[in-house]
Formats: sequence, C-alpha cells, structure tokens
Amino acid sequence: MKSRYKKIPVLFGLCAAGLLTACGAKNTQVHIMDGRQNTEILVAGNTTVAEVLKEAEITVDDKDTVTPALDSVVKNQSEIQIERHAAVTLVEGDQTEKVEMTGKTVQDVLDEKGVELRQHDYVNHSLDAYLEDGMEIQVIHRLAVTIQVDGETKEYLTEAQNVADLLEEQSIAVDKKDIVKPGMERELSEGTKVVIERVSVKQVVEKEKVPFETEVEYSGSMYSDESVEKTPGVEGEKEVTYEVTYVDGKEDHRKAVSEKMLKEPVSQVVTKGTKQRRRIVSKQKVEDCDGSGHGYYIITWSDGKVEYQDY
Repeated sequence: MKSRYKKIPVLFGLCAAGLLTACGAKNTQVHIMDGRQNTEILVAGNTTVAEVLKEAEITVDDKDTVTPALDSVVKNQSEIQIERHAAVTLVEGDQTEKVEMTGKTVQDVLDEKGVELRQHDYVNHSLDAYLEDGMEIQVIHRLAVTIQVDGETKEYLTEAQNVADLLEEQSIAVDKKDIVKPGMERELSEGTKVVIERVSVKQVVEKEKVPFETEVEYSGSMYSDESVEKTPGVEGEKEVTYEVTYVDGKEDHRKAVSEKMLKEPVSQVVTKGTKQRRRIVSKQKVEDCDGSGHGYYIITWSDGKVEYQDY
C-alpha cells in the first residue's frame, strides 16, 4: 500500500574550508496536510510556516486557509493544515450554479445547495473528493425503470422525466395505433414499468355459409301434427371482408367492412297439416242391473258423435 506521505530528503552542504559540517541542523519534523496530499519534511529550528511551505515547494493563495498562521514558528512534530479555496461549477440537469468554498468536499457542495441523491443518481466525482479550483461537478438524476416491448423486458437507468422522453432516449419507436401503458405524458418514478402493445390492422377475406330460410305451407288434408318437407333448403355462400385488429400479434377484435354474395340460399318449403284429429270428450261408464259386472261405456267424441262400447 502506498504511503500518503511525501517525504522531502534532508539536505546538507559543505563548508568552504573543505571540512564536512552541517550547514544548518534540520531536526524539526513537520507534517503538512494539503487536502489528501500529506507531506513530511525536516526543517531547521525557528522556521516559520511560510518558510516550511516554501521549502516543500507548496504554494498557497490568499483565499486559502493555513493553520497555524504563516508567520507561526513550527515545532517538532508540528502539523500544518491547508484548506484550499475553490470556485467550482455545479451542474444539475439544466441548472448551472457557481459555488465558492474553502476546505470542503463535493458532498459539502451538494449539502449546501440542497441536492438530494437517489439510489441510481450519478456524480462525476467521488463525494469525499476535496474541491479544486475550476472543478465542474455534474449531478445526473437517474431512475431504474422497466420497458416491456416486442416480446422483451429490459431494465434501464434513465434521466428522462416522462414516458415519452424515455422512449425517445432509448430510440424505441411507437406508432400512433400502439398502446402505451401508462400514457406517454406520465411522469416516471423509481421502478416504473412501461408496457408497449404493438397494434396492427389487416383486412382479411373469408368465405362463409349463408343459412337458408324455411317457408311453411298449410294443408287441410293433413293432420295438424303432421308435416312433410316439400322442397329441401340449400345454404348459400358469401365472401366477407373483415378489418382485423391485432395486439402483439394476437387477434383482439374484428369488424365486417363489406360482403359479396357468391351463391344465394334456397329456401326450405315445409307442408304442415291443419286438420284436427278426433278425440274423446267424455267417457261414461254404465253397469248392467243384473249384477253381472258387465255394462257399457257412453263415449262422446270431439266431432259430436256418440258411441257405445261394451265391457
């Protein structure tokens, strides 16, 4: 694992007399915290913060915050904290805003401007990244949605606001006859499912049977409960043109738009009788007076005739 610290080597010089001596004892260790860049350096005693930064080749701007102050004298194991001032640009959708902060992170900018991130939103920098001057922070709000179309169901991360924008974003063409659920103007939310039903209309020509009619003739020579087919019926045939509507390839409904008679049907002719059959109106039993158990019936028919029948 790489150290976060940048170590500055200790430098020694040679005196003019040729003797090897230390030209200045560097025995004060200082830690410099500059955002996420940490530097360790050895300096001579009685060195100020400004001198330490100069020796470490670290420059600061007037708007940067340095702790302790630049004219402070460092001690061994001192820590210098640099908070950089940064002017950044926040881009959220079609909104752009300039923001200036010192020693802050990307998350601090979002908090300051009330930007709330959802599960699938995208930010082009790490949220804990320290701000740098000129940085552009892009926030893209995205939703996880599902589209079911043409026999497939897929999930998408989208920046679209409504169903129409989503379909345009994903280059999904929709005909004016197609059914889109929910509607094209419906606003999207997390987990929205969009179902597109493809609708097509075709003309279909079919031949169909035409049923025959039955005509009845009446005859007084036949009883009312009798009938006979005089002429057999024959079905006709017609050609019907339908306008058939299909939804996702399956027939949904149809309507007839025209028809042509190919063969006229022949009516069936049936003869039915009208004559009423004779029936018994009453039947009276009369016993003989001799006690033999015999006697006769007096039968009255519907035509008014009376008959006697022994028993």
